Amino acid sequence: MSEPIPFVQRIPDLPIAYGKSRLICLVKNLNWVYVFWELLPEQVVNAYAQLGQLSQCRKILRVHKGEAGKQEAIADITVDHDVGSHYLYLADPGKPYCIEFMVTDGDRFISLRTSNFVVTPFGKESDVQDEEWATIDELYERYKYSHSTQSSPMVFDAAQKIQREKDELDLEVYTELIIHGKATPGANVFIQGEQVDTKDNGSFSLRYSLEEGTYVYPIKAVAVHEKTTRTIVPVIMRETY
Repeated sequence: MSEPIPFVQRIPDLPIAYGKSRLICLVKNLNWVYVFWELLPEQVVNAYAQLGQLSQCRKILRVHKGEAGKQEAIADITVDHDVGSHYLYLADPGKPYCIEFMVTDGDRFISLRTSNFVVTPFGKESDVQDEEWATIDELYERYKYSHSTQSSPMVFDAAQKIQREKDELDLEVYTELIIHGKATPGANVFIQGEQVDTKDNGSFSLRYSLEEGTYVYPIKAVAVHEKTTRTIVPVIMRETY
């Protein structure tokens, strides 16, 4: 009696290609996107036939920045395979991008596939100043007041709001990220490479709008003599269900 074949050995290998022409772009973080593609053999053969100079032909990924109809080509990356993937660095966060797979002989360009549009996360403090949100100092004062009295004004305001909305049901959710901390007084503080203002005691506070996705905020402190640095890198992810 033969022994059964282990389950792992019975799992078929994943195919290299699926016989479907596509070019997909996914956001990785502020400055990087991941693209993967599959081109049908006849697409490439037809493109080469139109150009007619096989020795000079090459395949490229062309990076477009801007909204549909207003794009500008900002980079061409040479690739070798009809099926593959690539990470692309994008220097300008918070912009819409799309990727185009092309064949060129240096003078002429034939487009074979265009990806979906993506928008990379904003890498700066939010331009939207929402007056409904308190500053760190205001939140601290409210906290002290609510713990020094028997009734909290925040709880009272919430109760009034519930009473007003008993006959209606609305729900809007806005998300912001507040980064605050403290460095040695006199040190220079940088968030995502940009210097931020600090108070006399070295404290700092910034607010960012927080959309869906994963965000990386490298925070670096540089001593006055510029010989000592300290870096902390928070990674924040927002997912809404």
